[in-house]
Amino acid sequence: MNESTDVHRKQSLDQLSALEKFTEKGIDFLDNFNRFVRERQKIEMDYAAQLKRLVKSYSPKRKDEEEYKIYSSLRTFKGVLQEVGSIANQHELVAENMVQSVFNEVVKLRQELKKERMDHLHEAKQEDAHMEKSRRKLDSCKSQYRSAHEAWLQAKILFEKADSDDNRTKAEVERAKSTMEQKDQFREKQKNEYILQLKNTNEDQQEHYSSKLPTIFNKLQAMEERRITCLGKYYETYADCHKKVLPVITQCLDDIQVKHGQAVTPAEDSQALITKFETGNQPPKDLPMMDLDEPGGRGQTQAPEKDNVSIGSQNGANSLPGRGKAPKNKKGVFGTIFSSKKGSRRWEEAKDFSHLPPNQQKQKLQGKIDEIQGKIDQEVKQKEALLKMRDVYTANNSLGDPNSLNKQLETIGKKIDLLRLELNTYQEFKDKADGKGGTPSQKSSPTRSSGPPANVPNSPSKERPPSSPLSPLEHEDSFIDDDDFDEDEGTAADPKPVGTCTAMYEFNSDDPNLLNMVEGEVLDVIEKDSGDGWTRVRRSDNSEGYVPTSYVNHL
Repeated sequence: MNESTDVHRKQSLDQLSALEKFTEKGIDFLDNFNRFVRERQKIEMDYAAQLKRLVKSYSPKRKDEEEYKIYSSLRTFKGVLQEVGSIANQHELVAENMVQSVFNEVVKLRQELKKERMDHLHEAKQEDAHMEKSRRKLDSCKSQYRSAHEAWLQAKILFEKADSDDNRTKAEVERAKSTMEQKDQFREKQKNEYILQLKNTNEDQQEHYSSKLPTIFNKLQAMEERRITCLGKYYETYADCHKKVLPVITQCLDDIQVKHGQAVTPAEDSQALITKFETGNQPPKDLPMMDLDEPGGRGQTQAPEKDNVSIGSQNGANSLPGRGKAPKNKKGVFGTIFSSKKGSRRWEEAKDFSHLPPNQQKQKLQGKIDEIQGKIDQEVKQKEALLKMRDVYTANNSLGDPNSLNKQLETIGKKIDLLRLELNTYQEFKDKADGKGGTPSQKSSPTRSSGPPANVPNSPSKERPPSSPLSPLEHEDSFIDDDDFDEDEGTAADPKPVGTCTAMYEFNSDDPNLLNMVEGEVLDVIEKDSGDGWTRVRRSDNSEGYVPTSYVNHL
């Protein structure tokens, strides 16, 4: 083989090997960049998780929610926590976008480039093998031509020697001549094959170095440039993943600074604290003077009038002691309330909050009333939606069976009845706390002011409804003066029944205005439901009271 050809082949192989290593390193860099993106994504996820744990740790507990609603400093801090939670969500979004827009795309590109690189390198090796085969064939033809030429020269020398030798016969000379001519013909044949193969090899070599090999190098170059171009785009996408959430994060920080930071009002918090702990009690009256100069008055003092402030029940067991003998309970008031004995309750709250000072009691009662009214409004809206749906089903039976909604309407109706009964109970507590009178007269419905009726449509289910937990509780400090009813006793004749009804469910209540009944009991209807959800009935023993209309079936 020509020495120059060997040099060129070695150089081309070196170039191909260099490109092979460089492209492999480029693909490895894609893996390296993807590991970087994955670790950054993990950092964002961990940071978001830590922020969420931080928000959860400092979020108000259920027992503290009321304070977070009252005080601006706590209310705004809750808003700060919400903004931090929103920032955490944005960091989760950054991590998600990095995976979808960068990591997955890099994995896809790496697979494509790896396959394309292998195809190009395989093609280059095939071309080099083809060129090497052509060169070996040329060497073979060249060797055969050289051998044929040397054989022809040998035969020619023998012929010339025989022709010049007079001792040789003519036959021997002719044989030498024939051999020379045969060798010459074979030489010419090998020469022609060598010339043809030389031409083919030169053409292959020209095409290999000027066309095929540069084409492969250009493909590898294009592949590498594509990899680099995609990397640049991935860098932009990587930055854009974070840049997109910056306006939201900035807005969250601005809200923390302006919406929450500047919303803290010390005066409002001070007023809220005053309102929360304001007792409404009057200051104690002047202490009486002990006059020792009065006859028979030595050591005696005028008994002070009873103050508004008292602790415990009305029997005086836990009232504030005077100069007299201390009660036998050595723990005292605070020892009883804040007992550390395991399993004991630290404070027994009365249902009407009578254990609280007057102003705080009113606030608690009003809050309870608002809460129950909100539940009633929700149930009424749900009932109205079901009624509209039933009307639609009634107009078009193909959409559904209107009777299928009766069970839900019945349940909602019972729930509204119970909520109204509870609302009436707390309203009575509130009226009592406000000094508007005691227990309402038996002639008034217990829920006359509780809103629209809660009628249950069609035949209700025979399942026993839950017991009513809404009747008022009796407390040691609550009492009803029987004189309130003495004026009305016997002054009016018993009204005549306007019908009869059957109790479909058992109903129990401690409210004196309501009548307990058992399932299946037959009662006289004294006053029909006027739209408030209650029916006045009378038992055979002449006991009267109100029962929920949805609990009875009129005969």
